[in-house]
Amino acid sequence: MVKIRRFRVSDTKEVVSLIRNTFSKYNREGTEEGIKNYLHLYSIENNNIERLKTSFLKYPIFFVALDGEKIVGIIRGNKEKLVNLFVLGSYHKQGIGRKLVEKFEKQCWADGSEKIRMRASIFAIPFYEKMGYKKTTGVRKFRGLKIQPMQKHSIR
Repeated sequence: MVKIRRFRVSDTKEVVSLIRNTFSKYNREGTEEGIKNYLHLYSIENNNIERLKTSFLKYPIFFVALDGEKIVGIIRGNKEKLVNLFVLGSYHKQGIGRKLVEKFEKQCWADGSEKIRMRASIFAIPFYEKMGYKKTTGVRKFRGLKIQPMQKHSIR
């Protein structure tokens, strides 16, 4: 049974590993340099771990999904923007991404958001569409990566 809880600073290394591994496997849409730069953002070499801890704490909404003690998914952002959603590939199609998004949205709506925006990876578009997100423009390039701007409005 997967449980969801708030991110803790002590989760940083495991979260970074999950992001790097999942991104490397599923997010191949973009330039070689764009992919390399994204992975470099989540590198733990050269004391980058302290910068990552600070970066992670900038987002007030940050949840992790746990299978026992193992982090198998993450979602983070603020009340108007979903920044990251990653679920380990071996845990895809088990409802973990859906549970994370639902928890994230519940917090956003409680915080007074009218809509949630994101830059979805090409791989994730069908998932977000099933979750009620709509494309707002065509595919764009963002820092060397292909992304699809999407959003969902509050049902209040």
